[in-house]
Amino acid sequence: MTLFDIENGKVVLKASSLAIPEFKVIWEKDKTKSKDKAYNQLSYIIFLCDVSLNNPYRNYTDEDRNNILKKDFLGGKEPDEDMLNAITKYKQLQETVSVRMLRSAKNAAEKLSIYFDNIDFDLLDKMNKPIYSARDVASNLKEIGSIVKSLAILEDQVKKEQSSSGKVRGGVDIGDYEMPDESFDYGE
Repeated sequence: MTLFDIENGKVVLKASSLAIPEFKVIWEKDKTKSKDKAYNQLSYIIFLCDVSLNNPYRNYTDEDRNNILKKDFLGGKEPDEDMLNAITKYKQLQETVSVRMLRSAKNAAEKLSIYFDNIDFDLLDKMNKPIYSARDVASNLKEIGSIVKSLAILEDQVKKEQSSSGKVRGGVDIGDYEMPDESFDYGE
């Protein structure tokens, strides 16, 4: 979902962006003619949450990106409640079935990892029999490779889906070295 463009180094909102109630609240709260505060707050939200190749802040870790964006767009201040609501909404709008599936699959894989970490062949059940058998554990371990492979395939699909918004006229993919110059002033 594309709610903005970047023109001349600044976030330019699409008209549909302000139809989203959480974005509209931020826009209408700024009573100035220039709407600089609203632009800065919405730029923070967009650059924080947007997963496309169009985001000049995409290469930072989540934590670093958040800190840099607060400095660049919020004067170092924390986002207010209206902004937090808009962040939640923007993330929801970007989330597709494949993104949800990947997150769920990763959560399940993490739980499986914890399961394997906690296997203790000395544990006994009420009947004084081993809870874990070496044969069952070995059988389960054989499946790990296919689980990891499936996760990698799903992750690749999500990356392709997300980068599909990084197309130019004619549907040609934008290469990493063809992205806008990251030294632009992004609305500071």
